[in-house]
Amino acid sequence: MARFSEHGIRLSSMSPSFLNSNSTSHTWPFSAVAELIDNASDPGVTARQIWIDVVEEQQQLCLAFTDNGSGMTPNKLHKMLR
Repeated sequence: MARFSEHGIRLSSMSPSFLNSNSTSHTWPFSAVAELIDNASDPGVTARQIWIDVVEEQQQLCLAFTDNGSGMTPNKLHKMLR
């Protein structure tokens, strides 16, 4: 039976090897930022604005990327993270 987050998104799990390969695919920080911006402008996404904020997570400063696009259905999000 599928488990869901507090926001109704079906939870996924990933193997550590996938996380490692995904995190090392960008050798330059700007290429990761450029990909996030490119993804926000993909056909069908409809994002017109992108916000980049600095947030603190577990006592670490992080960049948070948000856009006003149409987003993913919970099912698409689950498939992407699988």
